[in-house]
Amino acid sequence: MLFKTRGVVTKTVNYGEGDKIITLLTDTHGKIQAMARGARRTKSKLIAGTQLFCYGEFLLYKGKSWYYIDQVEIDNTFYKLRNDLIRLSFGTYFIELINEITQPELAPGNLFDLAVQTLETLSDETTDPELILRAAEIKALAYSGFRPQLRRCANCGRPGEMVAFSPSAGGVICRECRDSGLYGYSISSQALKIMDLMLRWDLDKLKCLKLDLELYKELEKVMRAYVAAHIEKDFVSNRFIDSIKKIK
Repeated sequence: MLFKTRGVVTKTVNYGEGDKIITLLTDTHGKIQAMARGARRTKSKLIAGTQLFCYGEFLLYKGKSWYYIDQVEIDNTFYKLRNDLIRLSFGTYFIELINEITQPELAPGNLFDLAVQTLETLSDETTDPELILRAAEIKALAYSGFRPQLRRCANCGRPGEMVAFSPSAGGVICRECRDSGLYGYSISSQALKIMDLMLRWDLDKLKCLKLDLELYKELEKVMRAYVAAHIEKDFVSNRFIDSIKKIK
């Protein structure tokens, strides 16, 4: 039976002589894998709609082993991402993260809208791509059940001055807990404020923030450690980002 669903292409793998296996994050069926027959052939009606990042309405049917893509009505290919190496690398990493934390055929909740909004905002050449990436990253973790504790010690629960961020504890920790041996990354009060805003504000509202280089480095270090502690995956796209930053 044919059915329609909105989806974002999060992964593509060539299959056979002209086919593709597409991983789709859909708003109704969660993450699914679908076969796109003939999608690599130059005259295929599926060639544009099965590219990485493509967002639109997919007409699918389910066979014995696969979903099959019958038709795609494209809403956005986010082509501007491909014109900027930094934005492309950030978008690739974020989609790789989304692909890792979403579960097969389970409702994605807020993650679907976040994925679309992140690609839209990263495609906007007036936005700060690293700010958008860090915000989308922390939101994705929060929606997946890993919302960091930023208001009180994640270890003992006490309020007060927080001096470090502990990925294993799940958030900020106080001086007493750090002195007792709990490992954490030193974190400034300014970085904590920005992380709190990233959790609470919409991506569009965050455009007004201006961060300096040292604050970006601090947020990147903390967030990479937090992702590594809870997702436990070595993201190839992060290594690509690092190589680009060295060139720049």
